[in-house]
Order: sequence, then C-alpha cells, then structure tokens
Amino acid sequence: MPNLLIVESPGKIKKLQQILGPDWIVKASGGHICELAGDGDSALGFDLLDQRVVCRFVPRQPRGAKTISELKTAARIATRTFLGCDPDREGEVISWHVAQELKLANPQRVTYAEITTAAVQQAIAHPRPLDLDLVHSGLCRSVLDKLVGYKGSPLLWQLQNGAKSMGRVQSATLHLICQREREIQNFVPQDYWSV
Repeated sequence: MPNLLIVESPGKIKKLQQILGPDWIVKASGGHICELAGDGDSALGFDLLDQRVVCRFVPRQPRGAKTISELKTAARIATRTFLGCDPDREGEVISWHVAQELKLANPQRVTYAEITTAAVQQAIAHPRPLDLDLVHSGLCRSVLDKLVGYKGSPLLWQLQNGAKSMGRVQSATLHLICQREREIQNFVPQDYWSV
C-alpha cells in the first residue's frame, strides 16, 4: 500500500510525485477545506464559553466537500498519511483541518522550504506532530476576523463610503493588545490616601 502526502497547492503535485516515486500518492487540499459555520449566536459559528471558544466548522463551499471526499478515499488506501502543507500558520491550520476531517489518530506533519529531493526526503524522514500553538493562533485569527468583521462591517455600511467589509482585523487588534500591554508594564503604582 502506498503512502499519502497531502499538500496545499495542486501545482506541487507533479514535482513531489517525481521525487517520492511510485510508492506514494500526492494530493492537494487546494488551501482551506473548512471554515467557521454560519450558525449559532449572530451566525458566527462559534460560542464563547467561560474561558474558551468552541468553534463549529463546515466544508468550505462545494469544493471543500469534494476535496474532503477525495482525500478520505486516498487516505483509506494509504499506509501512512503525511501532511505537507505550507510551513506557516495557515498551513498548520489547513493540516489540522485535514487531520480532523480524515480522523487521523497520529497526524504526521512534514515541512520543507524547497521542493528538492534532499529537502523533501529529509522532511519525510523526520515528521513531527502538529504544532497546536500555531493551530490555535490561526483559529483565533479566524474567530477574531469573523467576530469583528460581522459586527463591524454594518458600521462601515452606514458611512456609505463604498467599503464592503472590515476585512482582516488581526494587525489592528494585535496593535491594540500590545499598546495596552505596554501601558500595564509602564504603570508605576503610587501610594495615596483619602482623608
């Protein structure tokens, strides 16, 4: 039975297949296969509970559902499945979604900076588990983008300036958090008394 390597870009399949040989199947996710659902409170697809956020994901449009089905079929005949999505936060989240959808008990994550025989074989020889810190960071970004985008975009529409959405809010939010953290760190407590 062959091994399976799942990457993001379909454009990488041919080169990787040449490097890995006939004992491998190489498939592409085509990017994100899942997204936050449009249900729940304010149709956000997640719930804020005490100290945590519970997300609900659905396949990303018909393409996502079709890709999930194709990947499941390939995973059924594979001896081992490796997740070779891009070596960044988004790649980690995509790999996590693939692992969730394929119900991989022990996802094997491989990363490489170039598609050369040496780099790919080195990555395959040294797989690692998913980096859940990166996954959680990516999920946080999705939640934040949807929360602020859904709640803030209607405010933009009232301005009638042609803006359709708040877009990505991560940078602005990170700036506000860092600014507040600096204020906390620079705070100098002073004694005072009320008479």
